[in-house]
Amino acid sequence: MSCTEIIKHLYEFIDNEVDKSNYLTIKRHIEHCKDCRQRYEFEKGIRAMIKAHCINVIAPKHLHHKILNGLNSIDLENIKQTPEKVIPIPKLKRKLFSARSYAIAASILLLIGGGIFYYTSYVVNTDSSSIVDNVVKNHVNAVNNNLVFNENTSVVGNVNKYFDNNSNRFNKISPQVSLERVRVVGGVPVNLCGTTSPCVIFDKGGNKLSLQIVRAGNFKIKNLERTQIGPKEFYLGNSRGFNSILWVDDGVTYCLTSDINKNDMLNFATTLISR
Repeated sequence: MSCTEIIKHLYEFIDNEVDKSNYLTIKRHIEHCKDCRQRYEFEKGIRAMIKAHCINVIAPKHLHHKILNGLNSIDLENIKQTPEKVIPIPKLKRKLFSARSYAIAASILLLIGGGIFYYTSYVVNTDSSSIVDNVVKNHVNAVNNNLVFNENTSVVGNVNKYFDNNSNRFNKISPQVSLERVRVVGGVPVNLCGTTSPCVIFDKGGNKLSLQIVRAGNFKIKNLERTQIGPKEFYLGNSRGFNSILWVDDGVTYCLTSDINKNDMLNFATTLISR
């Protein structure tokens, strides 16, 4: 046996209650193992000390008989009483929600989540992106049809006059940028269907820049990237490789579009702002 097993049976060995088949084995181990022998001697010393200093109190005979009779009566009662067989009653667990209910709830949540995602991704953000897309389409179409406006101006009001004076020209040359759906609101031509107005093309060193008017408040312009030059705020968009610069002047939203870099476009846009 190992020391651990010897310690496990040590108290039984001291009380002579250990199994006879293990008695000699434990005894020989204690004789040859120093640690186990010291533990054995220590336990025996403790027991001898307790026996020497503790007074054994023997109960009187009448009390002894009374205790024995009480124990016997308890044993008889235990024999007479047959244990009742307890049949456990299974508790009925009421399911608050069935699997079908969970499936329906999950489907509803998916529909709600999908609707919110569609609204935020397409309704809220698509307004600004679709407007920029339309601006770029008009820009490309106007450049291809050589609708170039070479007038030098620093006031966007001159552009408004140009729209009014050249409406027939736009209708004949470029139907896609016609003024059929454009109405003059406050002296400014604005497309009431949410798309952009016809383009005014500026030729800047061989580069074409188009200026268009967008109905203010038609889309969430603040969803676009924002920058500021002096006191003026500009909003930046991009589509099909073209940059668009948007700003608001006297309640009218203007959009400048070109394929040149944004910094050059911003510098040019500042020259178009009303003084």
